[in-house]
This record gives sequence, C-alpha cells and structure tokens, in this order.
Amino acid sequence: MTIRELEDTYIEDLNMLGDWFLQYEYLLELASELGKIPDEAKTEENRVKGCQSGVWLLLSEKDGIVHVQADSEALIIRGMLAVIVQLLDGRHCEEAAAYDPRFIKETNLARQISTDRFNGLHAVIDTIREFAGDRCRKASA
Repeated sequence: MTIRELEDTYIEDLNMLGDWFLQYEYLLELASELGKIPDEAKTEENRVKGCQSGVWLLLSEKDGIVHVQADSEALIIRGMLAVIVQLLDGRHCEEAAAYDPRFIKETNLARQISTDRFNGLHAVIDTIREFAGDRCRKASA
C-alpha cells in the first residue's frame, strides 16, 4: 500500500468518527500500539526541537529503506506519531523524503490541537524527510 493510500485510510477513519472525543479515543488506541523508545535513547540528540511535549525520534537507514521509531510523553501526540511511523517506517528514502502530510490538515485534528503541537508534528515530519533526503543523496553520490 502506498503512503497516500494508507494515509487515506487514516483520514477516512478520523473523519468517519467525527466527534473529537471518539477521535481522541482512536488516537489513544494508536498510541498504545506504538513501540516505546528506551529511556537511554531519549537524549537531546534524539529529541525533536520545536515540540511542546517531549518527542524523540530514532532514525536509521539500510539499503535505501528508512526506519522510524518515535515516542512522546503526551498520549495524543503518541497517537499522531503512530500514524506518522505507520506511514513512513520501512519506506524507500525517496518516498519518505517526498512525503507531504495530509492527515492533520484533512481532518479536524489541526483545530483540536494547539498551534505549538501542530508545529511540533510538522517538525517531526520535517526531521524525517530531511534525514531521508540526506540518505538518498549519499546513496546516489
């Protein structure tokens, strides 16, 4: 399934729920499915700058495939991170680098979270895209 097809599924699910409380429950369920980053990896180097709550990313690449792990102190953010991880983990670096996020804009999530958290989620996505783009350039050099 492509990133777009998978993202369409999340958008449809969230929009079908409609009510913010039901969407909140859905995000909490996704948050519970997201793996945790070990405490020793929650370093300043792995912390995403620009996030209101603590958010950590572990990014790696092997044979042109990007691997993404994410964690947060905030449960709602963990749920949104779970979506991002599902969309981008295991993708070719070109796909991850070209990702244009839609699931926040095309649902009412942007209206339900603070501007700081909205910007923080975009900082997460930008960090992953930059990492993937750097890996693509190194692989083609």
